[in-house]
Amino acid sequence: MSDAVPSSVNVEVIVPEAMSAGVYANGFTCWYNRTDFTIDFVVYLPTDPGVDASGNPVVRQPVQVVSRVKFPPAMIFRLMQNLNDSMSNYEQQFGAIVHLGE
Repeated sequence: MSDAVPSSVNVEVIVPEAMSAGVYANGFTCWYNRTDFTIDFVVYLPTDPGVDASGNPVVRQPVQVVSRVKFPPAMIFRLMQNLNDSMSNYEQQFGAIVHLGE
């Protein structure tokens, strides 16, 4: 038995088979409370035209949550840093990401 302390930790990501395909999302929302940041990944569903109580036309835009992930506040900076690093690496490999609406 060795008392040696490992010099590094190699994280092995295990994805359960039921989750391996992932889910598609074309939107997200983020909200928080004292203990958690919550990110809801959503899919926009077809719009539903209608009228409000005054008879004015309105369009209802339903969205369906396809995944909800909760983070402790201390991890949000790490999440943002990882996303920024990944975005920079993506743009180096594939070119600039076109912003939505452009």
